[in-house]
Amino acid sequence: MSSSTEDDLPLLSTGITPEWLGAKLGHEIKSIENTRTIWGTGSKLFYTITYEDGIEDDDDRPKHICVKGVFSPEMREDQPWTVSLAQREADFFTKIAPGVQNMIFPKGWWSDTSEDQGIAIMSDLVHEGCTFPPEVASYSVETVKNSIEQLAGLHAQFWGQDEEDHPWIWNNYDPAIRFMSASWDEVVREPGRPKLPDHLMDGARCNEALDRYFTERNPRFRTLLHGDTHIGNVYFLPDGRNGFLDWSAFHFGSCFHDVVYHVTAMLSVEDRRAHELRILDHYLETLHFLGGPKFDRHHDPDVMLEYRRSFMTNVIWLICPRTLQSRERVDVLCERTVAAWDDHQVIDTILNQPKPEAAGETGEEESDAGTE
Repeated sequence: MSSSTEDDLPLLSTGITPEWLGAKLGHEIKSIENTRTIWGTGSKLFYTITYEDGIEDDDDRPKHICVKGVFSPEMREDQPWTVSLAQREADFFTKIAPGVQNMIFPKGWWSDTSEDQGIAIMSDLVHEGCTFPPEVASYSVETVKNSIEQLAGLHAQFWGQDEEDHPWIWNNYDPAIRFMSASWDEVVREPGRPKLPDHLMDGARCNEALDRYFTERNPRFRTLLHGDTHIGNVYFLPDGRNGFLDWSAFHFGSCFHDVVYHVTAMLSVEDRRAHELRILDHYLETLHFLGGPKFDRHHDPDVMLEYRRSFMTNVIWLICPRTLQSRERVDVLCERTVAAWDDHQVIDTILNQPKPEAAGETGEEESDAGTE
C-alpha cells in the first residue's frame, strides 16, 4: 500500500499522470480524467480511471479515486504546517488504518510520504453513494451519537497509549494550533471577522489558556484521537451511518477533545445545551463496553473538569485563517464555540486551576486509567 520512493511524490497536480498513478496502484492505466478538485488544508484531486485492459468491474482496483496531498504552492508557503498534516494522513492509511476497529473511513489504496509531501490515494466516496454535510448544518442527537460510538471505539482500542508506544506519532496538532493562535490579537480584529465578547479579544490571556490546556491535559484520559472531528470531516453512508474523513491530525491527547469538538460543530447551541450530558454518558458507556475504562461523571470530578477544559479545542473557529474554511462555516462555528465556552467557563476553568508545579503534579507525564 505504500512505497519507500520519496523522490517521486509530485508537489503539483500536474504531476498526477496515468503513468504515476499506474505505478502506485500496480496496474497499467490508459487515461485519467480529473472530474473535480477541492482546495483546502489538503488538496483533494478526484479522478476517473480507464485501465489499459478495459475491464470496468474489478473490486481489486479503484475506478474513481481521490488523491490527497498539498498541491497548492500558496498553501505550502502561507501555512507550512499543512505539509505535516498531509504526511500524517498518508501515515494513517499505511500504518494505522489496517488495524483500526469500530470506525468508518474511506478505503485507502496507496499512500506515502517524502520530506515535503504526503499523498494518500483513497476511494471517491461520491461513487459509493455517500453524502456530505453542507458548509453549515445542525444534526440530530441520534446522528451525533452514531459518531460518538465510533470515537469511543477508536479511543478504547488505543486507551492509555502514547508516543512512547508509537514514536512516529509525534504531536503535530498542538504546534499547528499554536502557530495560528500566535497572531490572535490581529486576527480577531480583522474586518469581517465574527464579533467576539471583550474577554476573548485578549490574545495573551487566551493563548495562556491554550498553552495550559495543551500542557496540563489529564493523562487519565489519554488515547489516540482523530483530532479534527468537525462537521466538514464527516460523511454519511447510504445506510445512514456516519464516517470520518481527514485523518491528518490524529495524535495522542485527551479523549474529550474528539467528543466536544464534534458535539459543538454538529449540534445547534440549543440542542447541545439540552443533550450534551446525555451524549457524554453514551460515550462513557460505549467506551467501557468496547474495552476502555469505566468512568462515572457523577462521582469522579476529573471527568467533568477534563470535559470542560477540552472545549478549548474549538479555538480554531475563533482564529481560523480565511484560506482554510469558508466564512459561512467559520461564522456559525465561532458562534457555537463562544456559546460553549461561556456555558462551561472554559478560559476561567483552565486558568483558575493550580499550575502543576504548584500542585505537585506533572500534567501529562503522570498516568492513571479509570476503573477497569
